[in-house]
Amino acid sequence: MKKVVRIIGRMNGGGPARQVAYLHRSLRSSFETILVIGAVEPGEYDMRYLLEDSIGVVEIPSMSRSVKVWSDLVSLITITRLLLRERPDIVHTHTAKAGVLGRVAALLAGVPVRIHTYHGNVFQGYFGKRTSRLIIAIERMLNRVTTRVIAISESQAEELVGRFRVADRRKVAIIRNGFDLSAMTVSERQRVEVRQTLGIASDDLLVVWAGRIAPIKNLPLLLEVANRASHLPKIKFLVAGDGGNREVVVNAAQASSNLIFIGWQKDMSPIWAASDIALLTSKNEGTPTSLIEAMVAGKPFVATSVGGVLDLAKSPVKEISADCTQAANGFLTAAAPEVIVACIEKLSSSPGLAKEMGDEGRSFALANYSQERLSCEVLSLYRELEKLRKTDWGDETLPNTIAPSLRNDRVGDNQVVCQK
Repeated sequence: MKKVVRIIGRMNGGGPARQVAYLHRSLRSSFETILVIGAVEPGEYDMRYLLEDSIGVVEIPSMSRSVKVWSDLVSLITITRLLLRERPDIVHTHTAKAGVLGRVAALLAGVPVRIHTYHGNVFQGYFGKRTSRLIIAIERMLNRVTTRVIAISESQAEELVGRFRVADRRKVAIIRNGFDLSAMTVSERQRVEVRQTLGIASDDLLVVWAGRIAPIKNLPLLLEVANRASHLPKIKFLVAGDGGNREVVVNAAQASSNLIFIGWQKDMSPIWAASDIALLTSKNEGTPTSLIEAMVAGKPFVATSVGGVLDLAKSPVKEISADCTQAANGFLTAAAPEVIVACIEKLSSSPGLAKEMGDEGRSFALANYSQERLSCEVLSLYRELEKLRKTDWGDETLPNTIAPSLRNDRVGDNQVVCQK
């Protein structure tokens, strides 16, 4: 049986941890799988419980989010030794830190197929201009020795190829995230019980923000939105998440009558059942888990128009103003609190529109973001690359493998065909 080593920086709260945990389980029947994980940092939610068992899991405590030269060197040596010992056919890395260390280690260990998934990117919104330019330069070099780069959305593929120019378009495959959509069940009973527990009236409009409490998620914008909406007594904001900036949100919630903080939730189904609108204020995104979950629960969204969020807008899409676009399933906006509040008010005053958007979003999510599709497309890519490495092909003949697209005018025309 062929062997794949998958590497992720850490199993913290968010979409990447969910993806690798599922792939580690689902591909066992086709590939011998090893999952290498780093350390979750203080203040982050630990999602190692998703792994269910420790079979094939290797923890490297020295690998963490922060850049630490000595620890990163130790991690690189440890990963290289593991790869030399295991001699995998494929190394597949996830997240920025693991992408650097894992691909360098795979090159040193002579692993023939090297794949990296960009669940988002750290090219904007994380660091200053000088550091960002250095990171982009490093990614360009790494992608020269990467067999295939996976983007999780069409917009992200365009950013990698066109805007940041870190990858050759012939190496880019688009494989959207996948989720356990069957677990996202909501009921009226859940809605009533959660609202009673939180002290939210049945006729209040509940806007839910869910995610990591980190700078890239733009918490100041969220708090400004809640503040601007304070004159609307029937609109409440609920924040579900955790992270290094937790205290800022806790203090804001204590000082506000329309803001509620409940911390990280292992199961968001009851919260989405109680909600009316999903809110996202990020500066940058790959494919936000929170919006997928909200759509499956039948909720419309109001989100900043960034990164992979654009690919969650279901047609027809029409421009309302220079700062706001209305899709069939929600609103995309500029990072402007007054615009976001206006969209929330629109949904509040138009329950029919909100219901229609929720229904459109649910059908869209169920059709495009199942974890079974994710597993099928990744497995198909592995098998294709395993066949290709047995032939003598260079950059000039490098096949362009693109997973099924939501829109046909995006990067690449070819598709990964799922064959189980």
